[in-house]
Amino acid sequence: MIDLKKTLAPLKKDWKCTVLFAVAFAFACWQSAYQIRSELGGAAALLILLACLLYQALKVSAGTQKKGGFPWNKLLAWPPVLIALGLLFLPWSNQDAPGFKFGAWFFLSLGAVCFFCGVRTMLYGFVPLLGCFLAVPFRESIVLYLSYPFRMVSTVLSVGFLRIFGMHIENDNTTIRIEGLDIAITDACSGIQQFEAMILVAFWLVMIWKRPFVWRCVHYAFLIPSIIIANAIRIVLTIVLYKTIGEVVLNNIWHEGLGYAQIVLTVALFFLVGCLLPEDGGSASSSGKTKENGKDAAKKKGGKGGKKHG
Repeated sequence: MIDLKKTLAPLKKDWKCTVLFAVAFAFACWQSAYQIRSELGGAAALLILLACLLYQALKVSAGTQKKGGFPWNKLLAWPPVLIALGLLFLPWSNQDAPGFKFGAWFFLSLGAVCFFCGVRTMLYGFVPLLGCFLAVPFRESIVLYLSYPFRMVSTVLSVGFLRIFGMHIENDNTTIRIEGLDIAITDACSGIQQFEAMILVAFWLVMIWKRPFVWRCVHYAFLIPSIIIANAIRIVLTIVLYKTIGEVVLNNIWHEGLGYAQIVLTVALFFLVGCLLPEDGGSASSSGKTKENGKDAAKKKGGKGGKKHG
């Protein structure tokens, strides 16, 4: 059962930061509806991820700004604001180019968050704000740029693995040649179309384990290798099945089935990495128990000694 009051507490604790993050998320939703014309599922997954990251930033940093002392937040708010003004008004700026405009809004949002909410909130909100103002507007371009490296690495891995076992196979960039047949590894075969959904699932899986922030980042970084390895395994299975049962494996039913298997394998690999990484508090709790046991034993010995001495 979800405790609504506990869930809404971070939003009420620092209302200025809540308003700033809400404006950034509203901008992302507007850009998503205005510019993204394909892969609506991926766009929705990206927005859900940004909402989770913004809420997490609020939850961690709400109420942490110290009152009194030197106003570091007001001082450090100026560099991002000056960068934003430079992107808008310096001679080399181009206000008609979306990159300059959205980049300026991103740095303005960083400056505003730092000024009103503190440096720590700005640091925690850096990634979700970057996603709201730059990743969402340029989502299709980012996916397009990532597609080729994903396909290339998966193709090289799969071809190299099959060559180890003596199969006569070669590749020309992302095209595999085997027995006079060219198999093109396209965007649909790269796993990139499920990338937004996978980063959302990976976020939820990372949050399962209680670990320090650094270890969570390490776990999250394994998402891309998991996608590439799973895609390479799917390519290997496709070629092995092609050698075994023929071209029927290249039909839509087999192709889609192997694609779904790739998604499941990606999640399984990512989950396995999470099981292998150390969890927070394991050693500390065990050492704490050892100390407590030692203290209890000492007390018992002291108590027994007292009785004998008396």
